[in-house]
Amino acid sequence: MRILTKILSNWTNPGSKRSIRRSAKGRTSVKTTRLQSDTSALDAFLNSALREGMLRDPLLAKDYLSFADRTGSRVRVGLRATSSLRHLSDGRIDRDTGGTRTAESVDTLLSTLSVKGGAQFQARVLDSLEAIRAAPLPRPDPAHWSFIEAEQALKAGHPFHPNPRSRDEMTTAEARLYAPEQEGRFPLHWMAADPETCIASTGAEPFLRKLAQSDGITAPQGTLPLPWHPWQAQRLLALPDVLRLLSTGQLHDLGHGSGDWAATSSMRCLHGWHAPFMVKTSLSLRLTNSTRHLSLREVRRGLHISDLLGSELGQRIARDFPTLHILGEPAFAALRGPSGETMEETMTVLRSNPFRDPAAPGPHVLAALCEAPPEGLSPLGSLVATLGANAARPWFRRFLDVAIWPLLELRARYGLLFGAHQQNLMLQLASNWPAAAWVRDCQGTGHLAEFHDLLTRASPGIGEGSENVVDTELGDGLVIYYVVVNSVLNTLVTLVLDGLAREDELLDDWRAFLITSRDTTPGDATLYERLLTRPTLTCKGNFATSRSGVNEADGDARGQLASFFDLPNPLRETLTA
Repeated sequence: MRILTKILSNWTNPGSKRSIRRSAKGRTSVKTTRLQSDTSALDAFLNSALREGMLRDPLLAKDYLSFADRTGSRVRVGLRATSSLRHLSDGRIDRDTGGTRTAESVDTLLSTLSVKGGAQFQARVLDSLEAIRAAPLPRPDPAHWSFIEAEQALKAGHPFHPNPRSRDEMTTAEARLYAPEQEGRFPLHWMAADPETCIASTGAEPFLRKLAQSDGITAPQGTLPLPWHPWQAQRLLALPDVLRLLSTGQLHDLGHGSGDWAATSSMRCLHGWHAPFMVKTSLSLRLTNSTRHLSLREVRRGLHISDLLGSELGQRIARDFPTLHILGEPAFAALRGPSGETMEETMTVLRSNPFRDPAAPGPHVLAALCEAPPEGLSPLGSLVATLGANAARPWFRRFLDVAIWPLLELRARYGLLFGAHQQNLMLQLASNWPAAAWVRDCQGTGHLAEFHDLLTRASPGIGEGSENVVDTELGDGLVIYYVVVNSVLNTLVTLVLDGLAREDELLDDWRAFLITSRDTTPGDATLYERLLTRPTLTCKGNFATSRSGVNEADGDARGQLASFFDLPNPLRETLTA
């Protein structure tokens, strides 16, 4: 992993306005103009550019952000809310051209700002803009969002990314059906393979058969049923190696299942109310920074975590952290190529699915709760506002206790690392207060080398072939980005920008939480101390990563090929202010 140190600039997150009409069924639909619908895309671009020092000569005033473009003229973006961590725009953009200010469109600005990254980067930025334009508004009343409604309420995606909704290789029509923010439903495509043509985890067959049965599929005797994403199936069924297996009768095309499936916020993980498992598949397209092919090392991590959770240590973790739930990934399967190699593009992972009741609210994916709307409060802000004028601080403190403390304590006591960023962290609410947390995506897990012997005694084989046993400096840095920068600080600043709390008070609460946790942990307090005392936090540079064009998912045991940099620690900033 490469750590890139950059100078932090101020962040921005513009908003927008949309004209809304009510459909015959009472569901909110939206007619947008280019200016009215575009600020979410601009938000994400400028957030990441400012954070990583990619804007020239930025100047932040009370109600606007200005910067110089590559021609030397200055662009000014109006602001509707500000904090030291992020800002929200009001949709106004103008340019100073020789003393005359002229209005500018988001299209023109993003095209101008992205051209330096090359034609491919520019195309991804503009493709993302079009995808965000096409997304309907989220459903109202977030308190009653079901699991999949909460997943699909995330419309613009990552708030610090130049192209959060770019999807190479996928057409607009396909995205309308398969993209989570479009709220589509579709069937799985089922295949059945002779076992000798597959690589699968031990015990995968009964799980796959149970899933197939729930989806109305009966695989031929002696074969292994394989669920494929329908978009991916179209591509796989054109591959020579797949056609060869079909022609020899070693692979059978069973067609579509009978159940309705929907994409979760991660797109390649699918959920059905009828199914005992969610299905995560490879997709042969580049989403934002990486091509979404599952690898053996990733799926092994899911097995290792599932094994650990079923061990005596896992039972102790469940007792000690009753508000934390981890979704297991107990099985995977893929086809083998002609030389016996794993065909990663055919990989399927089964993920536990405890969310089977469409009438039950939540849990709510944190990213959707914190996503800034075109105007007004975020979904999180609207929920907290119902609790009273002074509820934001106790809500935030409870969020830290319920969701964040267990994750940091698992690192302190057992060296376990969970990449619980805001799209992998879900909150179960009770009367709008945090009651429990759910963590998903075992592919983003690992553990510290110094705890390896302890974990191996509890769960033999953990870490083998998964390339996720790392040193403390690297492991803690990853937790800091995913859990702290991405989840904690994003939640904190959402409450600030909604006008429900002061930033200095929430940072005081965060500091007090870390001090108490450091002083009371029975484990290793190194991470707590680092968060309290180091002047910087490890942060991923999505702008630099995307512009570089690398496939972020590649890389060796030290991590992915994303660019990282040092972000000023707001706790140190407030101490020295």
